[in-house]
Amino acid sequence: MPIAEDPESLALLALAERVATSEIPVLVEGPTGTGKEVLARFLHTASPRRTGPFVAVNCAAMPEAMLE
Repeated sequence: MPIAEDPESLALLALAERVATSEIPVLVEGPTGTGKEVLARFLHTASPRRTGPFVAVNCAAMPEAMLE
């Protein structure tokens, strides 16, 4: 579980716990260095899909044509 103290981060983690139990897809966006992959791993670990693989994809490193 990620470590947080500030109210905004705690609220985000509480929301992530609730969302992780659902089947809805989640897109995590944000600037470099903000912990997107940490949050994505947390979502995966808290979800029913936790037994499957977690695949981190760095979209910034992909050519635009490949993303299409």
